[in-house]
Amino acid sequence: MTKEQIFKIIRIIIYSGYLLALSLVFLHDARSTEGKFYENSLTEYFQEGTFFITVLAYLFCTINYKKTASLSLLVGGFFLMAFIREFDAVLDAYVYDGAWQTLVLIVIVFIGYKSFRSRDSLMNQLPHYMISYPFGLMIGGMLVTFIYSRLFGETIMWKTVMEENYVRDVKNAVEESVELLGDSIILFAGLEFIFWAKNNESSQSSVS
Repeated sequence: MTKEQIFKIIRIIIYSGYLLALSLVFLHDARSTEGKFYENSLTEYFQEGTFFITVLAYLFCTINYKKTASLSLLVGGFFLMAFIREFDAVLDAYVYDGAWQTLVLIVIVFIGYKSFRSRDSLMNQLPHYMISYPFGLMIGGMLVTFIYSRLFGETIMWKTVMEENYVRDVKNAVEESVELLGDSIILFAGLEFIFWAKNNESSQSSVS
């Protein structure tokens, strides 16, 4: 077994341990007496922190790995917008109504401009990225976070399941925990992107 294979196994163990630790986060919020799984819950904080670390991972790649810088900036920019979206209620309440949309628009303009300027490099990187392990992880996480968690957390479905025993906290627990699972997979994809970008940088440097 090679060092690279051992390192991959270690990362899998770490990711598994992180997911196991999330069960304690859910248990903490389930025991809360101040509103379960709402905006001030530990689960919500973990969602915000997960996107923050993900953005930092892509920013790290943008700064340190020039061969994939335009790609990591584009992907990181997308998750920066998702991170800003997590603070919509805070920004609307303490800045002004619609503040988060303004920030997202600024990010879109900036990322769009940078991507357009490096479009040739970006087009060369995309085919390689789309067949990579980090890309598959990212797409899986996005499907869970942005689609499945929303559909699975639909109020009408849980009212149908629980009928007259419907409890909103149960619906919130399911939706928020599934969303955090998707966020965690996105985080893993961001961390794996670092290794992918590093290997890509090394391989292209050796060829040149």
